[in-house]
Amino acid sequence: MNYSLDESPLARTDLTGDKISKWVEGQRRGENIDLDVYGKPSDKQLKELENVRKLSKELQDNLHDLENSVRIAEVENQAMNPTAPMLDSSEEHEFVSANQLDDYYAQEDQVDAREAEKQRLTKGKASKTDIQRFYKDQCVFLTGGTGFLGKVLIEKLLRSCGDLDTIYVLVRPKKGKDPTSRIRDMLDDFIFQRALEENPKGIYKVIPIVGDMELPGIGISDEDRKLLISRVTIIINSAATVKFDEKLSISTAINVKGTVEVIKLAKECRNLKAITHVSTAYSNTHLKYIEEKIYEPPMTVEVLEAIAQLDDNLIESILPTLLGKRPNTYCLTKAVAEEAVRIHASGMPVCIIRPSIVISTYEEPVRGWTDSVYGPTGLVIGIGTGVLRTMYMDVNKVADMVPVDLTVNAIIASTYHTANNFKENQTSDIPVYNFVSGAQNPITWGQFIEFNRKYGIETPTIKAVWYYGLNPTSTYYLFRFYNFFLHYLPALLIDMYCALVGKRRAMLKFYSKVTKLANILFYFSTQDWRFEDAGARRLWARTARADRAVFPFALADMSWDYMAETFLLGLRVYLVKDDLSTLPEARKKWNRLFYLHQLVKITTYSLVIYLVYLLVTRIFSFIMG
Repeated sequence: MNYSLDESPLARTDLTGDKISKWVEGQRRGENIDLDVYGKPSDKQLKELENVRKLSKELQDNLHDLENSVRIAEVENQAMNPTAPMLDSSEEHEFVSANQLDDYYAQEDQVDAREAEKQRLTKGKASKTDIQRFYKDQCVFLTGGTGFLGKVLIEKLLRSCGDLDTIYVLVRPKKGKDPTSRIRDMLDDFIFQRALEENPKGIYKVIPIVGDMELPGIGISDEDRKLLISRVTIIINSAATVKFDEKLSISTAINVKGTVEVIKLAKECRNLKAITHVSTAYSNTHLKYIEEKIYEPPMTVEVLEAIAQLDDNLIESILPTLLGKRPNTYCLTKAVAEEAVRIHASGMPVCIIRPSIVISTYEEPVRGWTDSVYGPTGLVIGIGTGVLRTMYMDVNKVADMVPVDLTVNAIIASTYHTANNFKENQTSDIPVYNFVSGAQNPITWGQFIEFNRKYGIETPTIKAVWYYGLNPTSTYYLFRFYNFFLHYLPALLIDMYCALVGKRRAMLKFYSKVTKLANILFYFSTQDWRFEDAGARRLWARTARADRAVFPFALADMSWDYMAETFLLGLRVYLVKDDLSTLPEARKKWNRLFYLHQLVKITTYSLVIYLVYLLVTRIFSFIMG
């Protein structure tokens, strides 16, 4: 994913620092300057070079004279004061010649050239990539901008597409905070530190738009609507409720109605270039092979909206029938939302991207960042702290996960290609990209757990309450057995102890939530799907080399070993809030927990063997009469 400097014209050793500076400045102003014009120095430059050589020779002569003077003075001083230390002349002093100076400056110029190339690829201070040029002066309207994926998307746009005009973010008041305060607090988050260092003015480009995806017209005022219609050129709809067990009325309002309202707004935007709808790879889990196309939904948008208006108790009673082969309201409403895009956005520059399970960052802007406990993240935290002892999963099934930073880069690139390839009155199918890892770079749940065990033991958390010991099983009744003895029974004993000493009882309540989570996630951890990803591969193939360096999203190039280490460190620091400075003490605690864990295991096995022995003895005695 790294750009090869050997292929860059800036890596030429015959270029001086001044030449590079002039070239970079010209590129920044948009001038097309050919580096070859600097290949042959002018007469004036040759004279200046000759003067430099003369000055270098004079400097060398002066240094020789200075050394001789010092030595003479030292000899005279030694003669007058025999105890004084002599200058150590045993070492051979080297003086820099004019030719050596030329070599030194040539090497320095080469370093300058490589640094200029690095800046070009990272900060965009020199020549821009195709995608960066596309986003220059664009006004982006983003829904879901305060969520996990939305934050990383805003950060990447500010850092790598710093020349864009504005990012309008749909924000609702929450927990007593108005949208402006929420955006300000969000930009103070650690994740934005690098972006704001590289683009200090970026903070002023993020503008909150008061609204709510659940409300009609997504809750924006007439004044804000006029502003968006007149200015917005790109729309990225990433808002969604990701709670698998969300009420159908809420899930429909956000995932379906909200999408329809965003498309209605897009139709009014005067300068619209592209719309990207972020869906999910699991919108059609009733199929085992999922292609990159919009499937026929289980019901129309209008029917689902009508059902969502019914009483919640009535909806709950008919929900199994409504879901059919789909596991939850999230998958159902995301499938209908895709149908809404197909119907309402027909003939518009639109695409759909379907990421699988989105996890922490792979590399950018920092390794392992996340603020979401959904999906595998919450499970790994439970395993790493020792509170999760069993899990209902098939270790041989594929765990299809994608890092959030690569997902964001794919969204940015797909938006660019959608705008570039769209033609007026286009009636062809809407591009759909399955952004999944299983097709090119699969990892099973068993491998994922083993990686987490490996790095979890190397970097344990000080907040662990017990040693690592997960017992996954794909047999439901065995899971219930494990759950009783490894979760429920210890929780009951701990809560009984807390009641005796007057402390708050919380373990039974906690493990009831764990069981509920396991029942929700087992659908995804006990089976797998095959995804077509030809469109996503073509998207990468069409992405220019320079853009690949700035916006990498090739899942085939990703290392799961590296990702697992990144994942564990990120959870430890950003979610568990356990700084790496505690690692020495955490390892000591981990060793104590290990020995305690072994003691409990031996005691338990011994007790079981003893009980079996007693039972067998009683039976034998009964038989013998």
